[in-house]
Amino acid sequence: IYQNLVLKQFQEKTRYIQKRQLENQARAARGEDPLPEEDMSKLFKNVPAPSRLNPLILSGTVAFTADEVSEFCSQSLAKLFLTEPLQNSKISLSQGQAAPTV
Repeated sequence: IYQNLVLKQFQEKTRYIQKRQLENQARAARGEDPLPEEDMSKLFKNVPAPSRLNPLILSGTVAFTADEVSEFCSQSLAKLFLTEPLQNSKISLSQGQAAPTV
């Protein structure tokens, strides 16, 4: 959004300068004095930069959520690796095979 506002202001400024140049050329052709130069900073104020607070808060929230998910997944994977050999030996025993040694 900020970039769009800056681009729009730049286009308006360019359009104003071109219109002003054409007007001065027409005045010179009629033998009149050109229009006086105006201060562009007074006509076109700088677009204020967007606040960085919201993105900072959102990035902190995302980082916290990612840490929580990572911790939960680590715990779940640890449980899976611990219970997998037990489950395999239970299946082997129920099928009448000897339990593999781990």
